[in-house]
Amino acid sequence: MNVAVAQTPADAVATQLRETVAAIDELSLVDPAAADVLLAVDDAALRAAVDNEPDRPLLLLPASDSDDTPTDRSTLLAHLAAHAATTVPTITRRVLSVQAGDTATRAVRDCAIVTTDPARISEYRAVTEETTLTTFRADGVVVATPLGTATYSRAAGGPRLAPDTGLAVVPIAPFAMTADQWVVSPPLTLRVERDDAVSVLADGRAVASGGADLTVSVSVAGSITVVDRRRLGERGRNWKNSNESSPQD
Repeated sequence: MNVAVAQTPADAVATQLRETVAAIDELSLVDPAAADVLLAVDDAALRAAVDNEPDRPLLLLPASDSDDTPTDRSTLLAHLAAHAATTVPTITRRVLSVQAGDTATRAVRDCAIVTTDPARISEYRAVTEETTLTTFRADGVVVATPLGTATYSRAAGGPRLAPDTGLAVVPIAPFAMTADQWVVSPPLTLRVERDDAVSVLADGRAVASGGADLTVSVSVAGSITVVDRRRLGERGRNWKNSNESSPQD
C-alpha cells in the first residue's frame, strides 16, 4: 500500500509519522502522485486536501497519540496496511460552500458565526428555502456537517449526525432558558440581525467579519472520499465506497 502525506505537519509529528510508516512492512511512503491513500494528520491538512480536490481517499489521523485519542496513528496505519488499495473501506463526505458577504470558501466540518468580542450576544436568523426557520439571541451559531458534529458543534451541545442526514444548526451559548437545535437540508442562510461585530469561521479559519445585515449562505459544493476508520479493521467484507457508516470516521 502506497501512502503520502496530504500536507506536511509540524516537524515532530512528521518525524513520528515517517517512523511509524517505515515500521510497517506493507506500507510505503511515496510522492502524493503515486499514493493509494493520502494521510491527513490535522485539520490544516484536511483543509488543504479539500482545496486541492483529491482523487484518492483521505485517512484522517489524530494530531497526537494520547490517552484521549480513541485509536492511535499506529493502529490505524496497521489496519490500513492489511488492505489492498481496492478493499480500503471508504465513505463520501459533503464539502460545503460558504459565502459570507463577498468572501467565498469551502468547509468540510462546519461554518460558524461568533461575536468578535467575548461575552457579547447578537441575534441571528436562520432561513431555509426562503422560509425563516428561527431567530435567536446567542454568542454565535454553528452549522455542522455530519463529520463536524463530532467536534465544535458537539461541544456546543449539538447532536451527532449520521452521514447524509443534513446539517446541524446549533446556537452557541444561547440567551434562553431552553435552546432548540435543528437538522436541516442545505442550502441554508444565516443573517446577523443586530449591529454587533461578528466573525465568520469555516473549519476554524476566520474568513470574514461584519455586523448587522451580514448574511452567510451555506450550500453543498461537492464531496470528498475518506477512509472509514471504524471499519478499517474489518477485513471480512469489502466496504469500498460504503455509505453505511456511523458519523465517527
